[in-house]
Amino acid sequence: MESKENKKDEIFFSIIIPTYNRASIIAKTLFSLLSQEYKNFEVIIVDDGSTDNTEQVIKNIDSVNVFYHKIKNSERGFARNYGAKLAKGDYINFFDSDDLALPNHLSTAMKAITECKDPEIFHLNYIMLNADSKTRDSNIGKHLLANKILINGNVLSCNGVFLKREVALKFPFNESRKLSVSEDWDLWLRLSARYKIYLVSTVTSYIVNHEARSVMTFNEQKLLDRTNELLASLKNDSTFVKAYPKALNVINAHMFSYMALHAVLDKQKSISFKYLKLAIKVRFSEIFTRRFLATIKHLIF
Repeated sequence: MESKENKKDEIFFSIIIPTYNRASIIAKTLFSLLSQEYKNFEVIIVDDGSTDNTEQVIKNIDSVNVFYHKIKNSERGFARNYGAKLAKGDYINFFDSDDLALPNHLSTAMKAITECKDPEIFHLNYIMLNADSKTRDSNIGKHLLANKILINGNVLSCNGVFLKREVALKFPFNESRKLSVSEDWDLWLRLSARYKIYLVSTVTSYIVNHEARSVMTFNEQKLLDRTNELLASLKNDSTFVKAYPKALNVINAHMFSYMALHAVLDKQKSISFKYLKLAIKVRFSEIFTRRFLATIKHLIF
């Protein structure tokens, strides 16, 4: 069998998977990545202190492409940065441990690198896959660049983002626990102030929606902390503020309407109404967004 020492010289892509207690589903994610048409890659799994049998599941998968590292629980931002420091590939892809790659994921990335002339960052398209097996398009395939549309919300999936290794090392994820779940949006926004973020319309992965997914729960205080941490991070980035002088209000309103929608889905209508009013106060045009209208619909019916 080919050794891991020989394999390292061929690596072009490093796929970093942070994971925490996903033993029941991570194998499916791994097998989808190991079924790639393009073969010169490594998968670096950073186990963020799992207490289940994740380690045994990974070690039962016999592949020279897979490297497993376990750390104490430190949140996804830290885990991704840890993996980036270990990466040997020219490009880094951060993949989530509950999603699925299609066989064309890396071959499409190779094509994009050629067509976009070695971009610092680009994103491949994805489809949302719900528990009932129904799919929903990401709606970002019609755009050529993500830079301006990112201000209105995180339309990118970690699965689809590819970064040059030197960019990933120069601009790491914010490791604050308070920012968890929005640490990726924070990074994409900061990168968008510095580089073109190319969008490739070809679908190469599925985001799998399930009840345990971290973005599906509502916790008012955690969301408030996340909002404040995100705004503080961006405000402290002078390059971002100069590139997008009006963006902070847009992002603040977006987070308030996000909280309003999740509150009403959690049947907390009074809290939902409170954050709708705050969203309008920060940015009146928020009333024209799909999320605002969806929240109003849930409040009425």
